[in-house]
Amino acid sequence: MQRVKRHWIARPGSIGWMLAAFVCSSIVLFGLLYWLTSSYLMHEVDERLRGEFAEFHEIDRATAIETIGALSRRDVANMRPYGVFETNGTWLAGNVARLPKLKERKPFDYTQTIDDGGEKTTGHYRGIIIPTQGGLRIVVGHSIDEVRGFDRTLLKTLCAGVALTSLLAFACGTALTYFSNRRIAAIGESAREIMTGKLGQRLPQRGTNGDLDRLTAIVNTMLDEIERLVDEVRGVCADVAHELRTPMTSLRAGLERSRRRGGSAQDYARAIDEAIGQSDIVLNRFTALLRIAEIESGSRRASFRKISLDAVMRDVAELYEPLAEHRQLSLTLNASTPVEVTGDFDLLFGAIENLVDNALKFTPEGGAVTLGIQMEGGQPLLVVTDTGPGIEPAERGEVLRMFYRSRTSAHSIPGHGLGLSLVAAIARVHDAAIEILDNEPGCRMQLRFPGHGHA
Repeated sequence: MQRVKRHWIARPGSIGWMLAAFVCSSIVLFGLLYWLTSSYLMHEVDERLRGEFAEFHEIDRATAIETIGALSRRDVANMRPYGVFETNGTWLAGNVARLPKLKERKPFDYTQTIDDGGEKTTGHYRGIIIPTQGGLRIVVGHSIDEVRGFDRTLLKTLCAGVALTSLLAFACGTALTYFSNRRIAAIGESAREIMTGKLGQRLPQRGTNGDLDRLTAIVNTMLDEIERLVDEVRGVCADVAHELRTPMTSLRAGLERSRRRGGSAQDYARAIDEAIGQSDIVLNRFTALLRIAEIESGSRRASFRKISLDAVMRDVAELYEPLAEHRQLSLTLNASTPVEVTGDFDLLFGAIENLVDNALKFTPEGGAVTLGIQMEGGQPLLVVTDTGPGIEPAERGEVLRMFYRSRTSAHSIPGHGLGLSLVAAIARVHDAAIEILDNEPGCRMQLRFPGHGHA
């Protein structure tokens, strides 16, 4: 039992893999966000530097020296440094100390020591070398200390976000594992009780319509059907034992009487005939039970085909017409409309035969039995009516059970209580509904088949 229980507990490994995947995804997402932001800010600086190219490229020598000298004396000179140089690198003006030995017209990073109120600091810049038509080289710089500061702040923020996200994911994963394990443990406990034989027990539901709730509802529906089938099997076993006890007891008593009396050969022959009669009763009941089991297994569905239901009705009416005349009963067939259903000919014949046999059996002399087939609401409807005592409303569901016999006919009319059970089984395998109604007087039995049945 312990090994089964371990399968019912959610394994933390799956939650761990999901948590790791979530954290890795968050790191990748935040890293991409940092890279895009940093690249965008640096791109904006480069665009500003390139914007200076058109202004200084065509400037003459004297104007360049004068303009750069003026720009280098501004308050924002440390933020936007400029320098003008000869082609050989000789400094002419500005607050950029030297000409970098880098490609012209392409932005680059560089550092420079600046005097900030008497305090020497190192500044980080983005610069570009602009060649002028006068043969000079102008260096235009732009401080990126604020961009670098923003990058550091953004990086710290993203790291904190990753840490908080990972912590939240871990907390959620732990809570999910805990609640899932508790829920699965409750389901497992109920399942173990059901396995011990408590078929009335059901798996717990929360009514949240979640995945587990939907699965639990399906399993509970299955358990309802299993419980019903088990109850039916128990009932059938008890009914079989009860029904067979009487003929077997009678058979044994008859054989014992014959042995005790030790009479003539004629007495023995009579006892043997009685034993054969009782054996036939038992065999007939077993045959009926086996036929019901075969029908309910659904194996006969493979042979289903289009059947002319009105033709089956005519065959049954012809078979029972002599018996009806013998009992002085009127047997009428109303099947003028061709009606087709999908089914098994032998099974449908057996169902109608049982209905007609019951109707003739319970109808008193001078009564009438009517067979009919019609379309009602687009569905084929098979009807068998009689003018007998009918079936009480309280018994109409019970008479379809195996071995059940109506209280009004249990002792007066012979039978073993399996005829209508057989009809009900045939109706189920054909997806037909069996209805028992009043005929005023008598009983009206109906089989309502699905679909359209016009030939």
